[in-house]
Amino acid sequence: MVATGLGRRSWALLLGVVLIALVAVTGCGPSSSNSAAASSSPSASAVAGAACQQVGSVSFDKTKFVLHAGLAFGAFHHWIYAPFKAGNLHGFGALAKAGLAGLFTVHELKLAKADAESSPTLCHLAAPFDKASAAISSSISKIKSGKATNGDIEGLDNDVNAVQSGAQSDGVPAPDQVPSDSQLASGGS
Repeated sequence: MVATGLGRRSWALLLGVVLIALVAVTGCGPSSSNSAAASSSPSASAVAGAACQQVGSVSFDKTKFVLHAGLAFGAFHHWIYAPFKAGNLHGFGALAKAGLAGLFTVHELKLAKADAESSPTLCHLAAPFDKASAAISSSISKIKSGKATNGDIEGLDNDVNAVQSGAQSDGVPAPDQVPSDSQLASGGS
């Protein structure tokens, strides 16, 4: 037995869960036609002061935005931020769940961004979503290894809160919705 107490079965199970999550994250999201439209149209941040252009078409864009953004915010706050602040983000199980929550958060932020881009009311929130998503993506390895610092986690929290408060100020509040373990494992809602 390894000194950590984890047997081959535990490692195989964890690897299976992570692979399922990765497949789900890469397999879900906006269709290629929406992605093509998003890459061919100028973003709101590219045209300062001008009304942003509608990119893609998502049915019930505001409703889906609230769902996906709320799940992203809830996953981050419940499985990463709160345990870190409480000093409980250590040990294999907590770090593995935080890593999955990071992947889940990035996935849900991307879906919420696509929903926001379809809404003339929310399209200017795309840039903050990109910033938060990129910051979390680049920090996942630090979180999973337990090497994230207070500054790292506080910076991520600031990015996530900026998006959440931006949506609230636009009249579309997206309160935290804590995803279930099965949602985390599957990578999306």
